[in-house]
Amino acid sequence: MIREAEALLRKQRFLLCRYILILVTGALGVLQANSSSPMPIVALVLLALVSNLYLATVSPFSFFDATMQAPILVTDTAMVSAVLLVSRASQEFFLFFFFVLIMAAKIENLIVLLIGAFAIGIASLLLSDMSTGLASPVFMRIPFMLATALFYGYVVLPERSGQMTPMSFGSGGAIRLPRSPTAARPQIRA
Repeated sequence: MIREAEALLRKQRFLLCRYILILVTGALGVLQANSSSPMPIVALVLLALVSNLYLATVSPFSFFDATMQAPILVTDTAMVSAVLLVSRASQEFFLFFFFVLIMAAKIENLIVLLIGAFAIGIASLLLSDMSTGLASPVFMRIPFMLATALFYGYVVLPERSGQMTPMSFGSGGAIRLPRSPTAARPQIRA
């Protein structure tokens, strides 16, 4: 049974991860939209921030219900994709973004996920046009990949297992998210 204090703490962590994703996505979009108006990006970011303020008022127990989480994940993915589209992000950047989403759905160790997202951010940086110099907005891609991995890794992994427990420290000091109940089935011996 999950206590209310644990549920409230997990909800606060979720909202913090979402704030980070929203702000980093907005910064990336505004920096990349150098030739076009940043107003659509600012509007999307403000809408996401207002929705986060509303989500703070929802009960912690109904907050982690699938009917609440699924629309949040879908709209956040659509919001990030829309910001990247409006800011004229390259096709390979979209590919790297969705690769981080796939990693978040498959990798059960948050540290490994963040290392993978950092490596993807570096690869995205190396494959981009660096003609604008060191002040280029492409450097914002690494924090963006890390924020994406943090948000989706923190949200998707416990939710796919059906558990609502906070992260714990596993062997070797690595932060591990809860495993699915099917992964811990005891072996039946004949």
